[in-house]
Amino acid sequence: MKLRFVGIVGVIVIVLLTTFGMKASTPSTEASSAPNIGYEIGNTAPDFTLKTLEGKNVKLSDFRGKPIYLNFWTSWCPACKEEIPEIQKFYEKNKDRVAVLTINITYSDKMKDVQDILSQNKATFPVLLDEDSTHSVTDRYGVYGIPASFFIDKNGVIRDHHEGAMTQRMLEESLKIALGAKG
Repeated sequence: MKLRFVGIVGVIVIVLLTTFGMKASTPSTEASSAPNIGYEIGNTAPDFTLKTLEGKNVKLSDFRGKPIYLNFWTSWCPACKEEIPEIQKFYEKNKDRVAVLTINITYSDKMKDVQDILSQNKATFPVLLDEDSTHSVTDRYGVYGIPASFFIDKNGVIRDHHEGAMTQRMLEESLKIALGAKG
C-alpha cells in the first residue's frame, strides 16, 4: 500500500513537472516578437541612465547610431588601474568613432579614490556612477569580475565582451567587431 502511494505521488509529480516545464519553454508570440535584451553577445544591451561625475544624466540608448565601448571598473582593482591609461589612449584616438562610457561601481568604491585615480592618470574619458547596489547596472550586465568590457554596435547589440584588463590591440580588435568589420 505504502509503495503504491509513493508510486502514484511520483507519477503525479512527473506529470506536473512535465506540464509546467513544457508551458515555461513554449514561447509566446509576445515574447518571440520582442528583441532579446541581456548581457550576452548578440542581445540588445540593457538600457540604463546613470549620472556622470559632474551630476549629468546619461542614457545608454541616447548613443544609438554609434558604437559604444562600455567598461565597468573600481579604483581598488589592480587590473582596472592598469587599464585606465589604455582606455585613455583608446578614447583620445577613437572618441569621434565610438562612444566611450566607463562605469565606476561606486556602491563598492570611495568617491575620493575614484577622483584620485582619474586625476593621477589624467583621464578625460566619461565616467558614469553606478551608485545603487539594489538596482545596479553592474548586475544587469552580469558583471562579476572586473574590469569588464562590452562592445555594442550602432544598433545597440552587444558584439564583444571581455573580462580583465584590455590592451590597445584588444580594444581596437573589439572595436572592429562592433563596427562590423572582419578580424
